[in-house]
Amino acid sequence: MKELLSNYITEHHLISENDKVLVAVSGGVDSMTLLALLHQYIDQKSQIGVAHCNFTLRGGQSDAEQALVERTCKALGIECHSIRFETKKECQLTGESTQMAARRLRYNFFEELCQEYGYTRVAIAHHSDDSIETFFINLIRGTGIRGLTGINISRQRIIRPLLFASRLDIEHYALEHSIEYMTDSSNLSDDYLRNRLRHEIIPRIYSSTSIFGRTMSGNIERLSAAQRFIDSQIERIASEVIVDDTLDLTALEKYGEKDFLLFELLRPYGFSAEVVEDIVLATHTGKQFYSSTHIATLDRGKLLIRERSKDIFEERIIMEDDPAVEFIDPCSLMTLQTESNVALLSADSLQFPLRLRKWQSGDWFIPLGMHSQKKVSDFLIDVKVSLPDKEQQGVLVSGKTIVWLVGRRIDDRYKLTESTLRAVRITL
Repeated sequence: MKELLSNYITEHHLISENDKVLVAVSGGVDSMTLLALLHQYIDQKSQIGVAHCNFTLRGGQSDAEQALVERTCKALGIECHSIRFETKKECQLTGESTQMAARRLRYNFFEELCQEYGYTRVAIAHHSDDSIETFFINLIRGTGIRGLTGINISRQRIIRPLLFASRLDIEHYALEHSIEYMTDSSNLSDDYLRNRLRHEIIPRIYSSTSIFGRTMSGNIERLSAAQRFIDSQIERIASEVIVDDTLDLTALEKYGEKDFLLFELLRPYGFSAEVVEDIVLATHTGKQFYSSTHIATLDRGKLLIRERSKDIFEERIIMEDDPAVEFIDPCSLMTLQTESNVALLSADSLQFPLRLRKWQSGDWFIPLGMHSQKKVSDFLIDVKVSLPDKEQQGVLVSGKTIVWLVGRRIDDRYKLTESTLRAVRITL
C-alpha cells in the first residue's frame, strides 16, 4: 500500500517537496489509515498537520473520536487542530440539512487553517468505492457526464491520495498494521442513499463479478476523459460567443445542441438546468433570470450577465466642497472634451447641494445639442444602452432639473457658453 500510495501521488502530482499538508481525520478507518501512510510518506513532521471536526452529533462517540485523533497525533508528533461545532443549532439557524451544514463547516475550517498555518494541500481520505457510490448516486438523481466522473483526484488545495484503493484494501492494511480507528455509527444506518448503496446494492454487484471494482474505475476514467474533452470544446466556444459577460445567443445557433451548450456555458455562473430551460424558451427582451450569484438579462439576441451583488451605483448628496466638485475659470478651458465620468457645467444656475440618484420613469432632460426635452428612457433606447446598464444609470439633479445623464450627456441648458461666468468640473 505504501508503494502504491507513493506512485499514485507522483503520477498525479499531488504533493511536492515544498507542500505543507493538512490531513482531514475523522477517526474512521479511511482517514486514520491515510494519516498513517502520509506520516511515513512525508519525512518532516513540520510539513504535516491534522484537522479534526467534532460535529457533536453522536454524544460520547463524537468525543471519543476526537480523543483518539488527538492521542494519535501526539504519539506521532504531529500538530492537531480540533474544533467543536454545534451542528444541530447551525442547521436550525440556516435551514440546511445536517450533511450540508457539516460539509460547509468542515471546509470553511480547512480554509481557515490553510490561511493561518500555511498549509498548501488538504488531504481527504476518499477511496475508489466512494467514487463508485458517487457515480450511482448521481445516476439515480439524474445527471450529465460530469456527474458520472466520480470524485476528483484533486481540485485547488484538495487532494485525494487514496482514490486508487478500495475500502477492503484500506481495512486490510489497517488490520495488518494495527491502526486504531473507530466506526461511525451513522455509517451503519440506511437512512441515507449512500449507505443503502454501500450496504445493499453495490455489495450484490460485487458478489456477481470479481472485476466490478476494476471495471467501474475504468468506466469512470473514460467518462472523465470524455468530460475533459467536452470542457476544452466548451472553453473554445465560450471564447467565441461570450465577450465581457455577454453571451451572443445568435452566434451559438451554428453549433447545434443549444440546450446542452447553453447549460455548459452558463454553469460557471451558477444557473440551474431548470433556469437554462426557461432561457432557451424565452423570447421577450428584458426578461431576467437568476442564479444564486448572477442575473442574466435577455436583450435583443444576447444574454447579458452580471453579478447579483454588483451594484456600482451609490446615491449621494454632493455639496459645493465635495472632492468631486472643482470650480474653474471658464476662460482657462482649452477644450470642452472630457472623459465619460467628467462633466463640465455652467455653475451660474446650479443649485447646491446636487443630488446623484438613479433615473426614474418619467425623467426628462434636454440633451446637449438639442432644443427640446427628451425622456431619459427614450434617450437610453436610442443610444442602445443594455438593460443591466440601464438599471445602474445615474442622473445628477440640481433642484428638480436633471443637469447630467451621468457618463452620457449633459443638459443643453447647463453647457458652457461665452457668457458663462463660473464653470464647474464634476468627476464621478
